[in-house]
Amino acid sequence: MSTRQQVTHSLRETVRAGESWMLDSRKASYGVAVLRIGFGAILAVQLAVTWPDRHLAWGAGRSFAQGRVDTDDFPAALDALFSGSSPGVLFDLQYLLLLALAVALMLGWRARLVVPLVLVGYVALVRTNPFIGDGGMQLMRIVLVYLLIADTSGRWSIDARRRERRHPGESRARLGWPGTLLHNTAVLLIAFQIFVVYVASAMYKIQGGLWQHGSAIYYVFQLDEFSTWPEVTAWLSGSGTLITVLTYSAVFVQLFFPFLLLRRGTRVVALVAITGMHLGIGLLMGLMYFSLTMIAIDAIFVRDVTYVTVSTRVARWWRERRARRRAGISPPGAASAAEEHRTTVPADA
Repeated sequence: MSTRQQVTHSLRETVRAGESWMLDSRKASYGVAVLRIGFGAILAVQLAVTWPDRHLAWGAGRSFAQGRVDTDDFPAALDALFSGSSPGVLFDLQYLLLLALAVALMLGWRARLVVPLVLVGYVALVRTNPFIGDGGMQLMRIVLVYLLIADTSGRWSIDARRRERRHPGESRARLGWPGTLLHNTAVLLIAFQIFVVYVASAMYKIQGGLWQHGSAIYYVFQLDEFSTWPEVTAWLSGSGTLITVLTYSAVFVQLFFPFLLLRRGTRVVALVAITGMHLGIGLLMGLMYFSLTMIAIDAIFVRDVTYVTVSTRVARWWRERRARRRAGISPPGAASAAEEHRTTVPADA
């Protein structure tokens, strides 16, 4: 076989493999479900927490941010939602409606309708005050656009349970191959978006001298606005070796994250490391919404078989626990522990 024929054959095999990946089955179906649940929960908690200050943050009291709103690139039609000049009762109703939609998104109820409504409502709310929030809000808006074409309620949702009751065994085949193609396209777009975020962030860090010297994390911990646990950050700052390891690890994990996902062993390391990094950012720097948003998006990189294995084991444990309760049987080891306690404690104690 000539070199030209080998190249042609390789290209055909690559195209065939790509077609098979895009059309055979819906990838990351459980990961997308976790992403949907995470986004719904984050948005619901955010709206519930800011309820007491809603008028100051998003309503009539946010007049100081109006100049930024007038110059943004969002459609002018969004001004009809969460307008600072609208009556307070109307604003509250719109706010509660968005909160209800966030809960519906989390539960996976009528997801095809709820996802676009949440996207429009969330964009309309956030644009009223761009000074509130962090990069997690912007990334959530981008990913919500991709979720418009994804099967967000295929797993772990009210929609999935309803379809399974009506048409057993057919809930995963909705819309046929066009739906599968759109879903997998959304997964690829989300993955590409998160790759860009991580790699661009790492490249930006590399240009800074503090990151090159391995001391950037130390100076971050010295900022009062990012010091939610001063005792913990002071303890971490006391170890130069630990600071250096944390600084370089943040750069390397982000920079090589796309490549570490190619093999199972390195994928586990990458996901554990990136999740630990986001938890550290959320707990030690107070950027919880950003961290939880990133963790929810990273859920698409966990294999479906892993979700199935974990959920199966949890369900089995829960069934056994309920069965023991109904039968009045103590958990394993409880009876022997109780007997040992009776024999070691004096009768008059």
